[in-house]
Amino acid sequence: MEYIFLIIIIATLIISIYIIRFILSYKTYKNSSYYKATQNSYWSVHYDSGLYGEYNLYRYLQPFERIGCKFLFNLYVPRDNNKTSEIDIVMFHNKGLFVIESKNYSGWIFGNENNKQWTQTLPTGYGESHKERFYNPIMQNATHIRAIRKHIDDTIPIYSVIAFSDKCTLKDVTVKSNAIVTYYSNLQREIEYMLSGINNYSMNLELLNKTYDKLSQYANADEYTKFQHIYNVR
Repeated sequence: MEYIFLIIIIATLIISIYIIRFILSYKTYKNSSYYKATQNSYWSVHYDSGLYGEYNLYRYLQPFERIGCKFLFNLYVPRDNNKTSEIDIVMFHNKGLFVIESKNYSGWIFGNENNKQWTQTLPTGYGESHKERFYNPIMQNATHIRAIRKHIDDTIPIYSVIAFSDKCTLKDVTVKSNAIVTYYSNLQREIEYMLSGINNYSMNLELLNKTYDKLSQYANADEYTKFQHIYNVR
């Protein structure tokens, strides 16, 4: 009898811990700038690998909010020929805009900045592996930056950032330009290092807010815009 009672107490404690963890996680999400900007539900984010990776990446960038940075998510910025660029995150800093492409990948990543295709190698068991090709994310983000450039002041610097999930390993990635290619967990440090070398530009608050307002119209796109983007990509 005492043994059963002990099991019930332990089970109750475990369930209580899970409930408390869920409540804290839910409240943290609902109070985040990510939720306020996207209005994505808690469950849609946690059951969609792309959205969850994006939210997880934002959490690594949150310290920048304390110094006045703003964020926009899931922008569909118009390009030529009625096409759009789908941009994961834009961070607005007084030293410029950081256009961030999130890659919530696992496995080993191989790529050269000058090659159109990069490779993701995934283990399949028994020493075997499967390879997937994906478009060079630096080239992909360059397209995003060109799209944004047409809608903002020419004097504002734009920096390219590619962030890979810590679930993967950047096995052989060659980058010679100023683009940042790193892991989610290293992103804050990498951006801070880049910012430390930028001494010749500072955007005033009026221009920062004006630029934010200009680009915010491309966030929270309707379903037709999203469908048209997917159709054009295919």
